[in-house]
Amino acid sequence: MRALLHGTMTRRWLSSHRVFGACVWLWLACVSIFACKPKEPFGIRPGTVFVAARDSFFTPDTIRVGVGFPVRWTNEGAAFHSVDSDSGLWASGLLQTNAWFEVRFDSAGTFPYHCSRHSAMVGAVIAEP
Repeated sequence: MRALLHGTMTRRWLSSHRVFGACVWLWLACVSIFACKPKEPFGIRPGTVFVAARDSFFTPDTIRVGVGFPVRWTNEGAAFHSVDSDSGLWASGLLQTNAWFEVRFDSAGTFPYHCSRHSAMVGAVIAEP
């Protein structure tokens, strides 16, 4: 009878340590995942050029950016706006107020764009080496 009790206690002790070990492993996995993430996953990258979409225009409407750097358009107007490449390279979809859209320019050239809802809203990005 004593040996049976001892065996039962050993199994309970082992199973409780397995649960504890699994919890510790899970905690360590979470800590390591969050420790490796950048502090601001949607932070502003160095060299970003900013453009505002207002209710009837982009400001500035023509910008220069170095190759490899992003341009971020932010809707600062009351209406919904989009930022769509004239050649179909990118399209933001409709952006509500304070929403932003970003494109990184990896090749040199002139890239005209427009708002799909407001035909008078046009601009250009000039990406330079």
